Amino acid sequence: MDIRDGSFNKNKYLIDNFDKAIKEEWIEVYCQPIIRTSNGKVCGDESLVRWEDPQLGLLNPMEFVPTLEAVDLIHKLDLFVLEKTLDKIKEQRRRGFYVVPNSINFSKSDFYSCDLVDEVLKRVDAAGVPHRMIAIAITEGAINYADDFVVEQIRQFQELGFQIWMDDYGNGDSAPALLQRLRFDILKINRFYVSQILYSKSARIILTELVRMAMALGMETVAEGVECEEQIEFLKEIGCTKAQGFYFRKPLPIPAIFDRYSKGKGIGAEDPRETEYYSAIGKINLYDLAFTRPASGEVESYFDTLPCAIVESDGDTIRIIRGNKSFKEFMNQNFVVENMDSVYDFKDTTNTVGNYTMNLIRKCGEDGKRTLIDDRLIDGRTVHILLQRIAVNPVKNLSAVAIVIISVSEKSTMLDSLTYNYIARVLSEDYINLFYVNMDTGEYVEYKPDPDNQNVSEGLRGDDFFKKAVSKYFNDIYEEDLDRVRRDLTKNKIEDAVKKNGVYVIDYRRIIDGEPRYVNLKAVKVRGDGNFIIIGIVNVDDQVKQHEFLEGVKEEKRMYTRIMSLTGDFVCVYSVDLESEKYSCFSSTKEYDKLDITKDGNDFFNQAVKDIKNVIVKEDLNWFLINFTKEKILGEIEKKGLFAIRYRLKIKDKPIYVSMRATIVEEESQKKLIVGVLNIDNQVNREREFEETLSAVEDEARQDQLTGVKNKRAYGDIEDLLNRRIKDSKNLKFAVVVCDLNDLKQINDEKGHNAGDEYIKEGCKIICNVFAHSPVYRIGGDEFAIIAQDSDYTSLDLHIEEINKINIKNSKSDKVTIAVGAAVYEDDHYVSEVFERADTAMYNHKREMKENKKM
Repeated sequence: MDIRDGSFNKNKYLIDNFDKAIKEEWIEVYCQPIIRTSNGKVCGDESLVRWEDPQLGLLNPMEFVPTLEAVDLIHKLDLFVLEKTLDKIKEQRRRGFYVVPNSINFSKSDFYSCDLVDEVLKRVDAAGVPHRMIAIAITEGAINYADDFVVEQIRQFQELGFQIWMDDYGNGDSAPALLQRLRFDILKINRFYVSQILYSKSARIILTELVRMAMALGMETVAEGVECEEQIEFLKEIGCTKAQGFYFRKPLPIPAIFDRYSKGKGIGAEDPRETEYYSAIGKINLYDLAFTRPASGEVESYFDTLPCAIVESDGDTIRIIRGNKSFKEFMNQNFVVENMDSVYDFKDTTNTVGNYTMNLIRKCGEDGKRTLIDDRLIDGRTVHILLQRIAVNPVKNLSAVAIVIISVSEKSTMLDSLTYNYIARVLSEDYINLFYVNMDTGEYVEYKPDPDNQNVSEGLRGDDFFKKAVSKYFNDIYEEDLDRVRRDLTKNKIEDAVKKNGVYVIDYRRIIDGEPRYVNLKAVKVRGDGNFIIIGIVNVDDQVKQHEFLEGVKEEKRMYTRIMSLTGDFVCVYSVDLESEKYSCFSSTKEYDKLDITKDGNDFFNQAVKDIKNVIVKEDLNWFLINFTKEKILGEIEKKGLFAIRYRLKIKDKPIYVSMRATIVEEESQKKLIVGVLNIDNQVNREREFEETLSAVEDEARQDQLTGVKNKRAYGDIEDLLNRRIKDSKNLKFAVVVCDLNDLKQINDEKGHNAGDEYIKEGCKIICNVFAHSPVYRIGGDEFAIIAQDSDYTSLDLHIEEINKINIKNSKSDKVTIAVGAAVYEDDHYVSEVFERADTAMYNHKREMKENKKM
């Protein structure tokens, strides 16, 4: 048959030559790799198909798949793809290659054309391929969440160990319902969102939330259509674990793939033993710790977040493998790092700054304990860091550790820039001995000061502390104090003192450098489960140094307790004596100082009520007075540990959102109420903007783009709402109207899809004009639904008659005609029952119209 012949029918040609195309290998299976974002290795393959026809040339799937679906031949094609994929896997195994899961795209009609589960199972088992190596890929638009038959077969695949992937997520409107009914292993995100990464902030936010949702549901994500490095870097940062696209490699025929490997050009598949490790690393969203930065007068970006990175340690070196934008900026600003690929080598003695942090990163990688630390930068500022082990690579003996820079203090020469942890580490250099003792078993660990890293390192371990370790150190005790120490330094006396006073203390003299020096031995109980104590022996011969040490620790503890009881950008902080209600403001901003508020006094609660009336926004005053009472504040703290209330202050004649927070701390055995007022104006503005953006996105997601009326997703929402109302009350009055535009397919075939779109819009206009007081939903290509209520409900018969009159008029001029059916709610259990009656009535009307047309 000559395609130049005007009578050539392409669809008929494809159907007639389908079997021949398979036999003659005109149809060929292509594969495109799926790449693990955390290691750059192939972690999956998608099997695709192309038709190289001798007359028509190279055909893409969209040119022949719809034709095969229409005549129920598509299952033969899809099973052919499966067979070729299984052959590929067997050849990979024969060559000793790592094998990764392969996805096969199945059509909805496959499930109805054959016993798909049985056909797939027979072929996979015959090939000797593990079920988990085959993924059943279903596009979002290919399955209806209410199709119980298909859903049940997919569940059978899952029970047999096959993976289930949702392909092209985000291209339809039924996916959320599907995610509730089925557990998918992988969510493949539509390429549209990936293409917008560089151009649309909204697309980046939506993409981030899709990945977050998938992880929350236990699914990994694949981003489709990746074409540049900037896209893959963003996907890494938000925790998208897998990617696919021309950036890595275009689809190739199976023989061409093996040819690339034989020439050493293959990307290479990941070692299955490392899959869990790299999956855990890849799932970390480096923007999932966003918080309010100090006010700058501008709304912060959605992606303005804490500096966060993933590092890898092998015990000898540490290297950065992932880092978000904030972390890169932090490194550049504080360490002038131009290359994030640099390696920290513990054997390099020139490394000095950051040794303490690096040692704790290595330790976190080894023991897996989450750690909160602080260290000092080169310029003296304090940096607070959170460390948490993410995963362990058993093959290469690597540990992945997440690093989060929580805060960096402003540069200061004052003592208030110090932290309790930093002071303790510095002072640990003065300890002669440190012991960690299990009082039940006698086992102990000795720790030694490490001045180079301002830390302590583990030394000897032993058992029976009081017999072995204590006896050993008795040898150095000054002779005049020996009997007293032998008598007082016993297990029973230490336990009694710790139980009664919380601490055991004894001073004595010890021979140090040949001279007797006063030392102080202190034992304290370790908080938590178990009976453990820490024993420290420090040289206290210099009484001046001892005084400075005690006062410094006392002041640091007071400061640390106050600061840690609050979080955020505080405007002012008060300390209140709960018994006398005497109070003092020990920190405030310049703006707060200009307000007419008393800073010190003897009647905190009453004075605060008087002062607030002059500075609070009028509309918030009653709310404040109702909640700000001593009884309510103390009650909330007893119940929740913290009292908090939000209101607005007038600062510079501008309403500013603030949050008052209060908690109780104990200072020198005296309870104090710490009250802080925090500026949260930027945070509130960001929340409001996000809610507005989210509302706009949700409205757009529920609107049909062609007609402007609500879409099928919106209909699902109203159906859920009505179902809830039906459950609560049977006294409802509404009707469901179903409309179907006649002859749309004929319009599309004869005049093209643009004419078809205009036909749909014209039909929608008629429906909206008739049911002017009820919401109209486009629930299919040519199908509309209306929930008729109020006046449209009472005039339902008149509206149906009006559409019939329009049909008579339009049928004479080849304009839009509409089949319509309606059903009234009659104490049904679900809206779907009303819809089914209306749908049946519509099809009866449609059949009647066709019969009349023939006459």
